[in-house]
Amino acid sequence: MASLRFKAVSLVVAVTIVCGCSFAQDQESNVAPAEFEHLCVLSWLSTPYDVGTDFSVTLSFRQAPLPGIRVVLTPTGESADGSGHSRVPVTAVTDPSGTAHFLAVPAGKYYATAKNGIFFPSNEVTVHADGNFDGEIEIEWPLVPLPVRALRGKLAVPQEGAGADRPLRFATAQLVDLRSSRVIETQRTSADGSYGFSTVKPGLYVVRIIPPHKDKKTEAASGDLAVELDPVAQEPTIPEMRVPQSDCAGVQLEKVAEYR
Repeated sequence: MASLRFKAVSLVVAVTIVCGCSFAQDQESNVAPAEFEHLCVLSWLSTPYDVGTDFSVTLSFRQAPLPGIRVVLTPTGESADGSGHSRVPVTAVTDPSGTAHFLAVPAGKYYATAKNGIFFPSNEVTVHADGNFDGEIEIEWPLVPLPVRALRGKLAVPQEGAGADRPLRFATAQLVDLRSSRVIETQRTSADGSYGFSTVKPGLYVVRIIPPHKDKKTEAASGDLAVELDPVAQEPTIPEMRVPQSDCAGVQLEKVAEYR
C-alpha cells in the first residue's frame, strides 16, 4: 500500500475500493451495467486528491525532501473549459523543502506526474473553484515496496462469480527504476501468465503491467507494483497477482492469495 498522506474527502477511499471490483469491457464483469455506471459516476465526483485552486504538492523519498522535481498537472476529459478556453498543463518545481506551489489553477480534473526523476504514482487531482477543500498534498516514496529475492511472477485474470482465474497471456511487463522512471527491461507474459526479469542488482523497482490492448488509437492502461529486490527477503519471488480492470478504477494488481 502506498504511503500517501492527504487531507481530502474520505469518501474517495470507499469509492476506489468498490470500483476495483468492476472489470473492463474485454473481461467478464461481476457488476450489472447500471450499477457499474453508478459507481463510475461516484468515482468521477471524487478523486484521490480534492484541492482548491491554490495548493501545494510535497514530495519525499524515505522521509528526505525531493527538490528540483518538476510536477506536471495534465488536464483530463474535455480539452476546453466552460468558457471555451483551452485547458493546458500546469507545472511547478519542488523547492529545497520538496514542495511545489500551485496558484490559481483552473478548476477541473488533472493527472499528476513528475517529468524529471523519481517515479510518480498514478494520481488524479480534482481542482475545485469553490468550497473548503485541501490545500496540501503529501506524497512519500517508496510505495511500501514488496521485498523479493527474484524479479519474476505470474498474472491471472479474475472470472465472473466463482469461476477459476485464467492466466493473463501476452501482457507487457516492464521493470522500471523507481528513482529515475527509466524502463530497464520489457517482457511479455507467457501462455501460463508468467514473466521474469534478468535484473539482479538489489534496489527499488516498479513492475508495470500493461494488459493486451485492442484499440491502437488510445493509450493502454497499466497497473504498477513497487518491489524491492533484496537477496535476504522472505518472499522468493513476486506472489501471483490478479489483474482486474475497470473503466473507473483502471488496472489493479492484487495478490491471488488474498482472494482464496
